[in-house]
Amino acid sequence: MKPQHLLALFFLAAAALILFPIGDRNSSVFYVSLSFFLFALLVSSSGTSFKNGLSQLGLLPDRKKLPSLLLWGIGAFFVSVAVAFCTSAVLYALGMLDTAPVQAKIVQLPPLAILIAVTLAPLGEEALFRGLAFARFKGIISRKNKKMNNAFATVALAAVFSSIIFAALHFSYGSAAEIIAAFMIGLVFCAFTQKTGSLVPALVGHALFNLLSISATLVCASGACPF
Repeated sequence: MKPQHLLALFFLAAAALILFPIGDRNSSVFYVSLSFFLFALLVSSSGTSFKNGLSQLGLLPDRKKLPSLLLWGIGAFFVSVAVAFCTSAVLYALGMLDTAPVQAKIVQLPPLAILIAVTLAPLGEEALFRGLAFARFKGIISRKNKKMNNAFATVALAAVFSSIIFAALHFSYGSAAEIIAAFMIGLVFCAFTQKTGSLVPALVGHALFNLLSISATLVCASGACPF
């Protein structure tokens, strides 16, 4: 690594420690998200370069394809919102819409943590769960079930397994509705990743979804919710 790169990393690390003191509970979203991304990058880069690792994660798209991938990302956002709405409606009908614990945690977040929640958090989670886990599960299932000559079944099972792990990440919210919704949205992002062969749509959709859900929660908490 070049000296200027090491110097840049040093200043970035120093800035992170200043902005996000270790031990501060509000810093956890930063360090967890960063850990997710770095773990996914290190695993995907094993035996090769970081550039190839980013490419394997689906984070180095062809520049010519970037505009269309961004449009796919907007599509992923709208589909995820629709899925979340339908899931919430079903859970409400079943008396399982226990979102109060999630809302309580969101309103306590400082502005900097909210910024991380709509930027670094989607990057870390998508890199780990769709870029790495989803892809690895597809490879494992394909190798283990060579007799199962069914590409759709392989992709579907990989999406389910990676989304279960993604949903388990949300246990800390103390909400069954949050876990179920995370699983369903995880499936959506797997579908867009598979369709486009890139992580960009899932990343954009995830960031926009977090932005909408956090904004709506804060607006309603302020008493300005229109419904």
